[in-house]
This record gives sequence, C-alpha cells and structure tokens, in this order.
Amino acid sequence: MNALPINKIILAGFAFALTHWKKIIEISIFPALISIPFLLILPDLLLLMKQFFDSEEVTGVQLPENMMIYLVLFFYGYLTLSINMYRLVMSGEDSVSGLTFVLSFNKIVRFVGLTLFIGLATMIPVMLTKLAFLQLVMYFLLIPITLNFINIAFDQPLKYKWKLSFPTHLNLFFLQVVLPALITMLFSAFSDAIGLGSTLEWIVRVVVFYWTLVTLALCYQLVVTNNSE
Repeated sequence: MNALPINKIILAGFAFALTHWKKIIEISIFPALISIPFLLILPDLLLLMKQFFDSEEVTGVQLPENMMIYLVLFFYGYLTLSINMYRLVMSGEDSVSGLTFVLSFNKIVRFVGLTLFIGLATMIPVMLTKLAFLQLVMYFLLIPITLNFINIAFDQPLKYKWKLSFPTHLNLFFLQVVLPALITMLFSAFSDAIGLGSTLEWIVRVVVFYWTLVTLALCYQLVVTNNSE
C-alpha cells in the first residue's frame, strides 16, 4: 500500500508554505543571521571540495581561522530552523516563534549524529570508488531513517525499522531526493541560459530546502497514521 501520494503531498507542501509564510520568515531570521559568516566563506570551501574530488592539488585556498566557529554557528542555525519547521508543520504556529531556540543538549547531539551518519554513509562510497551514482543508492537505502528528524524534534525515540511498503519507500525517496535535485538542476541550467549565473539557482535551492522540510514532516504524518491503522 502506498501511504505517500506524490501529487497530494506536493500540493499540500506549497499550500502550507503559502498559508504560513509569515511564521516561516519569523523563525528563519535568527538561523539566517548566525549563518551569514559561514555563507561568506562558502565559495572558498566549494572550490576546495571541487579540487579534492577532481584529484587536483589543493593550493591557493586560504581558509579563515574561525572557520570551525562559523561552521558550528551555521549548523546550529540549520538544526534550529529544521526543528522549528517540523514543529510548525506538526503542531501549528503556536508551537514555535522567532525566539524558539534549541537548547536541549540531547536533542542537538541526536540531530547532529543522525545528520553526520547520513552524510558520511552517502559520501564515503563515492569518495572511495569515484562512482557518483552510489550516493543515490545509499540515499535510497537510508531515506526511511530521515523520518527520525521529526522524532528528534519532538523528543521521541529513534526508529531504525519503519516497515515502509516499496511504493511508500520509493515515493519518499522521490520527494526528498530526486525531485529536489531535478528542480535545482533545471533552474540552474535555466539560470545559466538567461545569464543570471548562480543567483536564480541559489534562490531555488533555498525554496527547495524549505519545501523538503515541510514535505518530510507531511510524509511522517502520513506514515505514522498509516502504520497505526
């Protein structure tokens, strides 16, 4: 049985954003402000990563001494925004505000741990083999455990076996990985074609980021409801 109808979730995601855009902006201000230092050095980091994956000699890139501080601030902003977005979708506007900070050490550790696990599990095979498609394979295998981000947001225990049907598993992968990647690549090509450079691409990346947060929470609701029936 398919618990995740793609068309309905896509429409519900955009409807949610249009309905709650003021609250989304409100809870985004603090994470955006503390992320600025890292975003300013991001071009240098992307250049360094490109040189590494292309097996080129890494030279000419001078990273700032405070890079780790900037990274910690960025990641804290990311997890704060993510958790508040999940709470907004699941519990409504009264559950979050612009001053809703994540102060629980346990919650931070669990969120960081899950993020690092997924990141390393999807990137290490690519780094070892230079086969980019393995990243998609690993994402497909691991995509059910991303539902645990909502469990973390609500201080629920993690689940490692979600018992999703194959159509549900496939649709979750499509909504969280394939569709966002396709949209980003499409607008990136369009942006280059009309001479906007990376401007339009990064705007789309931000929109897609928010949309994936919303749809992951919507998928979680549907999966939990379906499993309880």
